[in-house]
Formats: sequence, C-alpha cells, structure tokens
Amino acid sequence: MKKLVMILMAFCLTMPVAVNAQSKMVKKQVKAKLKEYAKEGYKVFGTTQTLEAVLTKHYTKLEDNDGKITEIPGYGVAKSYNLAATAAQGSAAQRYAGMCSAQIKGRMLQDMAAELSENPTEFDKFYAAYESKIEQEIRGELRPSVSVKKDLPDGTIRVESYYLVDEDAASRARVNAFKNSQAESAAAQKYAQRVSDFVNERVLPQE
Repeated sequence: MKKLVMILMAFCLTMPVAVNAQSKMVKKQVKAKLKEYAKEGYKVFGTTQTLEAVLTKHYTKLEDNDGKITEIPGYGVAKSYNLAATAAQGSAAQRYAGMCSAQIKGRMLQDMAAELSENPTEFDKFYAAYESKIEQEIRGELRPSVSVKKDLPDGTIRVESYYLVDEDAASRARVNAFKNSQAESAAAQKYAQRVSDFVNERVLPQE
C-alpha cells in the first residue's frame, strides 16, 4: 500500500511539469505566429475571438491530439472574403489529396516495384483517380481552425486558413476514395488488398 501511495504521489508531481512544458510550447508557437501575422498585415476573421485566443486553441488541439489530428493549410486570393475563403478550403483539400497520392505512390514503389513496372499506365490511371476522389471526400471532413485575411494592393483579398482533420474521418475518406477509384484501373482491382493496406496507413504532413 505504501509503495502504491508513493507511485501515485510521484505521478501527480510530474503532471504539472508536463502541463507547464506543453503550455510553454503553445505560448511560443502563438507568440511567433502573432508576430508573423502582425508583420505581414493579417487579421483574424470568421470569429468574435481574438487572434491570440484562436491560435492558442489551435495549437493546444495539435499538442493534445495523440497523433489523431492533422493540420492542413490552405490559401486563397479573390475579390471577396467569401470567395477567398472558399478557395482556401479547396487549396487545403488539394494539398491533402496530393499528400495521400504521394504517400501511396511511395509505398507502392517500395513494396510493389515489379507489379508497377508491368502495368505503369494502369497504375497512373489509379493514382489520378484516387487523388481526385480524395479531394472530393476530404472537403467535408476539413474543420476550420484558424483563418486570417489581408487586403492586397490590387484590391483582392488573401486568405490563409488552417484546417484540422480527424484521422478516423480522414481514414474513411481515403477508403471511400479507394473504393470509388478502383474502377479506373484493372491493376488496382487485381492488387486491391495490397493497395488497401497502404490506403489505411495514416498520411503524415510533408515537410
């Protein structure tokens, strides 16, 4: 019993240290981003909260997500805020789709080189269809987290948005995209089980 009490006390003592370290990291990220946005003339929009509050919430979610949330940036320029925001969402969806396509290509080149060399055209059809389907599927799963805007000299508005996507939702989107793109390639149908294993792997943000 005494040993158990000591272990619990030690655990409780380490918790504030972890929380403080995490808070310092979030504060550092928020401070850097606020400085960057102030220098470039960006202002928060789409919320009544301050930019600092929005950024703090955003980075805290990324710190606390246990690898289950991915951050996807998007950018848009248009003559109105709404059009620029819509373009930013489309940009984020395209970025995620590109990440998915690049990752699955890499995995297939690594593990299925012989099969790919026999059917290069067929697999190219699959890649194109898969990327297009992913872009469609993921749009509904992107959750806006931070959006800023600035007026450009030519009268247009530039929007920079950061979206969060839950891995469970992203996984469903990838699986649905794979199912809907198989018909475009006989090779993808032939090796469906092996390819689906790559599809189920989490897509990591590219540096």
